[in-house]
Amino acid sequence: MLPIELKDPAAFGNEFLRLTLLQGFQSLTKRDLELLIFVLLERDGAIDRAESNFIVAGKLRVTPAKVKALRRDGYARWRALVPEEREAALQRIVATVLTEANLRAGAKHVSERSRKDGFLAVRIEHPDDQQQFEQAILDVGALPVYERNREVVAVRFDTLLAIAERWGFLQTDPAHIRGELKKLAPTSEEVAELLKKDVGKLRWQDARNALNSLGAEAIASTAEGGLKALLKLVFPFLPG
Repeated sequence: MLPIELKDPAAFGNEFLRLTLLQGFQSLTKRDLELLIFVLLERDGAIDRAESNFIVAGKLRVTPAKVKALRRDGYARWRALVPEEREAALQRIVATVLTEANLRAGAKHVSERSRKDGFLAVRIEHPDDQQQFEQAILDVGALPVYERNREVVAVRFDTLLAIAERWGFLQTDPAHIRGELKKLAPTSEEVAELLKKDVGKLRWQDARNALNSLGAEAIASTAEGGLKALLKLVFPFLPG
């Protein structure tokens, strides 16, 4: 059994007591109490939101399927206990799913055809995070595509780019993008055309097309280094 240690036992106890007495003692069902305890554990940090269902299952001595249900139902019931702005939530989720290890694991799940079509596979175990990521995909007019199972979401690079634009993560100055792409020394035809243009005549659409082309090429060729650099350009908050 893996240990669980509260980071702020007093805050955990006070919140638990407040909520269990709010509508009268014994007013909450056994399931409500289980969900409340679990959400408070994640809010405290005793259970890390980014931890896999398997790791959390080992700590709680239950199955990974039960952890998944606790995460799904817990946030549906007690979301108000973990207030988080959508922008901050999306930034946290993207930083979690686009790690090198996660991308490497996702590459094993996506089909050859999907990869050639520019789809990147990401695995999101936390049901609440998955719902928020899928909604971000829907918000930019795209659709979530699933590979093998619903935990593996295939997303096109241009969809990631659209999400970064919508939430203000990406700096949409074409001159800045041109300078960053020049550092990568890519051989894409679109980038070559972009580098030839006068800085004063650059349009964002030109830079966007070049980014899309490079992203699709990097995914299709499984060039991890190039893809990592491009994702860092699109999502500057990603760790270097």
